[in-house]
Amino acid sequence: MVDVWLPYGNTEVCVRVPAENLQNIVRIKEKVSAKKIEDEVRGSLENPIGSRRLSEVVRPGERVALVLSASEAPVIKPIVPLVLEEMSRAGLKSSDLTVIVAQDLFRSEAEGVLGQLKNDILSFGANMIIHEFSSETIPIGEFGSGIKIHINRVFAESKVRISASLVEPDPYMLYRWGGSSILLGLSSIETVRQILSPALNLDNPSDLIFKGIFEASSSLDITFAINIVRNIKGGIVGLVSGDFERCLQESIRIADEIYRVSVEKRADVVFISPGGSPFDASLFEACRCLENALRISKRDGVIILVAECPGGYGRVDFHEALSKFRGDPKSLERSLQKRFTIGGFVACRFLRVLRGANIGMVSALPDFYISEMEGLKVFRTANEALTYALERSGRRSKVSFIPHGNLTLPTIEEGER
Repeated sequence: MVDVWLPYGNTEVCVRVPAENLQNIVRIKEKVSAKKIEDEVRGSLENPIGSRRLSEVVRPGERVALVLSASEAPVIKPIVPLVLEEMSRAGLKSSDLTVIVAQDLFRSEAEGVLGQLKNDILSFGANMIIHEFSSETIPIGEFGSGIKIHINRVFAESKVRISASLVEPDPYMLYRWGGSSILLGLSSIETVRQILSPALNLDNPSDLIFKGIFEASSSLDITFAINIVRNIKGGIVGLVSGDFERCLQESIRIADEIYRVSVEKRADVVFISPGGSPFDASLFEACRCLENALRISKRDGVIILVAECPGGYGRVDFHEALSKFRGDPKSLERSLQKRFTIGGFVACRFLRVLRGANIGMVSALPDFYISEMEGLKVFRTANEALTYALERSGRRSKVSFIPHGNLTLPTIEEGER
């Protein structure tokens, strides 16, 4: 027997799998992190890629907007005073900077984070606003693919636009980065619909969504980018600043070395954890990693999602969509073309997975929650789920494990696709 440990909330669960059934554990690579983020940021600002220093770009009297994502605020916050240092060298005042907090459509920020962030930003002498779908937006153009971009007015009317973001894998977008933070988190719900809805019924939505965001981001006219790449423990392993596109390319190169994992062949059974807290805070957040399990699962294979989900369903619009449309993703897809919601989009992807694979789940979700989802079996222990999976797929079945499903980019080797 081999003991495989998978993150589950703030702890781990153990799966005891017979050695002859274990195919592989799809692990993210380790990489040593920098000790101080402030030193990394300062060094990066002094040596930008493909751009002059920020202090050489801005001019006195110009309005400066710095965008960061709500869920990334604790990581990005130390950047703000260093940006203000650069601005002061050019003769700008702290009050010339407005920090705009973008919505994170697929993650929840920790309780109280935004209140503390606002206090800190105001203490620096800068301004801060939080974007919501009800915020005022203005059109900045229509991209070639037909996406009509409406962006937060304060951001659009700022002379200098700075993007500060994490660059890390996302099951729906391939990578989350500054472009996705702005186009999905600083825009109108109609812009979001146009970006996401073409991927509703695709087997692999991430490539299309990433491409759409990347192409549309050329219209954003970002003056300066600051990108952070972290390891699995949250340590900083890469920090680049400068030209928006050049920074993205370099950041993805660094991130790929950690998060992209080559897998020799598909498995009969895949156990996947989103990565524990905060990725399994609710079913809304946890179910997204199933997209990555499908990448290495055989057709008609068994997938077991290991996620605590103490927050239940999570978003109300996610629960409403699951309850109303149950096992009918096609009807939900048609409904979303008329009235698009973020929870509905995630529910549609989830229902599509449930119809296309044999899905089980190890979770603390109550039984009455599960009764609303046709085709989903829930187990109270991981070993109970393994017994079911081997009975379903055969005693000689091969089992793969993905401990950090939300952040892993599994790639099947060419001959097995």
